[in-house]
Order: sequence, then structure tokens, then C-alpha cells
Amino acid sequence: MLARFVAPLALTFAASAALAQGPVPNTSPVRGRAEIRLTYLGNAGWEISDGKTNVLVDPFVTQFRSNREAKPGQVEPPPRPSLEEIVTPDAEGINAKIHRADYILVTHGHPDHALDAPYIARRTGAVIIGRETTANIARAYDVPESQLITVRGGEDYDFGAFSLRVIPSIHTALEHKHYFNGSMAGDAPRGLRAPLKFGNFVEGGSVAYLLRLAGHQVLIMGSMNYIEREMEGLRPDIALVGANAQRREIYEYAGRLMRALGYPPLVMPTHWDAYGWAPAQAQARAEAQRFADEVKAASPNTRVIIPKHFEPISVP
Repeated sequence: MLARFVAPLALTFAASAALAQGPVPNTSPVRGRAEIRLTYLGNAGWEISDGKTNVLVDPFVTQFRSNREAKPGQVEPPPRPSLEEIVTPDAEGINAKIHRADYILVTHGHPDHALDAPYIARRTGAVIIGRETTANIARAYDVPESQLITVRGGEDYDFGAFSLRVIPSIHTALEHKHYFNGSMAGDAPRGLRAPLKFGNFVEGGSVAYLLRLAGHQVLIMGSMNYIEREMEGLRPDIALVGANAQRREIYEYAGRLMRALGYPPLVMPTHWDAYGWAPAQAQARAEAQRFADEVKAASPNTRVIIPKHFEPISVP
């Protein structure tokens, strides 16, 4: 008689224990899924390709110019430009690393996300997708209208070779949550003409993306923040998540996100590399590892890969 009650009770406790750790991510094969390669370009930048379609995200190869131009023995990174300082993409560095692009996804208009995109678009013919500020920055560099798709968040577009859901988002809480009090949170108007000043590269609102390519669903974040209700119900098998120390300004950053996404099988940190400054990479990677530990605590069965610059990661 006792066994009739103990067995179901044991199953209940086992189920509760499993739920406490979070559901096991679904890693079973998906029909029609093919290999894709993700290559970390530094900062929040990525190249995502199935071998046929090449999608860039927030390319900012220009950040590595500081290493090339550093003086012997220089340890401190160069200071951030003033709002009035002219900033230009590093054509030499970009040409060495970016050889092809079909689409460029820009999450917001800051220079570490939007500076290189117009140069790459003009050189490769790639289409830039982003908010109005991103489009106006691209127009300043004479990117043709035919290569601009302006989004606001909420769109879900089919491009044939892939589809793209545009997810409303929110920028990192910089300056100890005073970010929206500052000068980098507005919108860039039409009529700008290159060369642009650092202060022209304002946020213009933020979006994230869900890229569906070759049977994969890749969540793409451009900063250390998100709108939880916009993430709920998404089920990416790959999540590129903003991971630098500014995430600590956000309540239960990793845990809330992992639960909203259904505990994705694979997470890769993005926007963690201290703007590519070589002497800071060990410290930056240690911070990315702390983020990885937070993800594993919230979702023990999720695999976390901390990428290396320009080394492709294949996902079958």
C-alpha cells in the first residue's frame, strides 16, 4: 500500500528538482538544419554565414586600429574622442578582415556599432538594416537608398535565404543608470554629411534581432540590456548576449534572460572585449568568464563559448 504513495511522490520530487535547475535545452536535430559559422569581429560585431549568405552584425573592426597605432610600451588605451572630434572607419583594417557581406544588421547608432557599416556597404553592396538613425548615418556616407532597410522593432521579414525578426530593445544602463540623461541617447537627423563627428553617432533607439538561417535561430543582442517581455517565448538555439561588466546594472540579468529564452542550448558572450585594446584582453576575458558562470548557474545545461577574435565557430 505504501509503495502506491511513495512512487508518485518520488516522481514529483524528481520533477521539482529538474524544474529548479531549468528545463534541459532542446538539442535534438532539426530537420533541414545545416551548419553555420559565427565569427567574432570584436566588440558587438559578428559574421554569420551558412556558406551562401553572409550576414554581418555591428561590425567595428576599426577598434583594432588603436593596437596598430600604439606607441611602444603603451599600456593605457587612447582616450575616448570628444563629441566634436571627427571619427573615420579604418579602411585598411576593414579590408583585411571583411571580404564579403550581403546584409549588415545594426543594433543602434553608436560609433562602436555603426561607424564601419557604411564603408562596408559601399564596398560590398551589402544592405544595411537598422533604425532611422542608422539609416541617416549611412546616408551621410552616400549609401544608396536601395541598400537601406529602416526598421522600428516588431517587424518579421522574410528574405528568402533567411528571415529576420526585429525585437524592440533598450540600451545598456551606462553612467550608473544616468545614460538617458546624456548626449548619446538621441536621434540622428537626416541631412548629415560625412565625415561625421563622434557626437553624431547617437543611439537612435536599440533593437535586437532573431536571425533564422539554415534551420538555426540566432538571437543577436547589441548591448547589456533587454526588454524581458520581448524575449519571452523566443527559442533560439544560439544566443549572442551582451556580457561586459555593465550588465551588473540590470537586475538578475542572466537568470531572467535564460528563463525568458527557454534555456538556450548555446550562449556566446558579445560586447565584452574592452574595445579590442590588447593589454586589456586578459581582464576582459575574465569578465566574460564571470558572465559564463552566471549563465551556467541559471541554466546548467547551456553550453557557453567565449569566442576568440576572427576565429570561426561552426555550429552543426
